[in-house]
Amino acid sequence: MLARRSKRAILAFLGLSLLVGVLLASVSRYFEGVETRRRLQDEKASLKQREDFVFTVEPRTVERERRYAVAVDPWMVSDVPAEVAGRVSATKVEPGSRVRKGDPLVLLDDEIAASDLRRAEAQLAELQRLLAEAETLGRSKVVSRTQVEAVRSEARVADAAEDSARARFEDHTIRAPYDGDIVERFVQVGEAVNVNQRVVRMVDTSRLRVVFYVNERDIASFAPGTKILIRLPAVPGRVLEAPVVHVAQASDQDTRLFRVEAALANPDLALRGGLTGEASARVGFYRDQLFVPTACVRLEGGKAYVLRIPPGEGGGPRQTEVRIGEELEGFYPVLEGLSAGDRLIVR
Repeated sequence: MLARRSKRAILAFLGLSLLVGVLLASVSRYFEGVETRRRLQDEKASLKQREDFVFTVEPRTVERERRYAVAVDPWMVSDVPAEVAGRVSATKVEPGSRVRKGDPLVLLDDEIAASDLRRAEAQLAELQRLLAEAETLGRSKVVSRTQVEAVRSEARVADAAEDSARARFEDHTIRAPYDGDIVERFVQVGEAVNVNQRVVRMVDTSRLRVVFYVNERDIASFAPGTKILIRLPAVPGRVLEAPVVHVAQASDQDTRLFRVEAALANPDLALRGGLTGEASARVGFYRDQLFVPTACVRLEGGKAYVLRIPPGEGGGPRQTEVRIGEELEGFYPVLEGLSAGDRLIVR
């Protein structure tokens, strides 16, 4: 009797286990079906959005601009030297002084030079008097023509000697070679200076030299006369314009960059030398140029390829070789290989 009950219990347990297994399998198949339907819907939606992955080539007009760090220097910087040796007797300028061309900067003791000049002037005056007498006597045939020419020659030598003595005397006053500002004075009163020793440093900031460096791809865009726009932290909110005046014919050996200089007018002297800032310039202009996204282009072996969809019905995309320019904000200018209206696959 007990054995019969045990058999019934075992059969009941097996039946219940089988029922649970069937239910679990049904639930699993249900969820698998739901996931499959979801994937199918996503794939259908992706297929509907396929047009989003097709780019139509159209001409565009694009201006390409580059920015460069610049240094703004005085147009001229000069260490003014002494032309003669001597002792400083007076200084006429201080750092920060504004001077005009020809203004005295430093005076050297000129007592000996003044004495030499007076002697030369006296000798010249005496020979000029003798020459006048000789010419008078020559016209009267009292002295020969040869004697008159000898005195005239001596007068010429004396005249040259007087010019030389006057130049040496004037060189004891060291003067400004141009309009500008004194940056530094190197000598004091009582100090002895030698020939070619610098006495002051001065600058001309009526124009400023804007210096920056350009790579080989862009250097052709900087012909003399090209206008660049300059922004300086020292004058916030202002955009200054300056023409290019000089372009180096060879690049720097270390950086392989080309030095470019522009001239910035500064007539009111509001700007100072030694400023830094940023210059911007147009280095490329494309009018009605075909452009394609970089995502459409595959670069391989130095060549560029796109997947072009042939016009009309049927046929898959075809790989087409194109010639492109330098990338510009995520696009390549297409120089050869495509036409307006061509449709490309975005990879």
